[in-house]
Amino acid sequence: MSEHFIDALGDFCPIPNLKVQAAMKQMLPGDHIVLLTDHSCTVSVIQAEMRRKRYSMEVEEVDNGIWQITIRK
Repeated sequence: MSEHFIDALGDFCPIPNLKVQAAMKQMLPGDHIVLLTDHSCTVSVIQAEMRRKRYSMEVEEVDNGIWQITIRK
């Protein structure tokens, strides 16, 4: 199991989603992605995408206006 960390602080949509999609292509079962973002629209877009693909995910606001999204395969 490995962790793919994506620092998307300051990145505007759709850049964080594109980074997640690229990391997902490298994921093996049991791997996870940790995405750090400061844009609420990114959270909404990633949540919708992961629901559609049936991936497990957790969202936590780790600081005011900064979210950590963990996606598991």
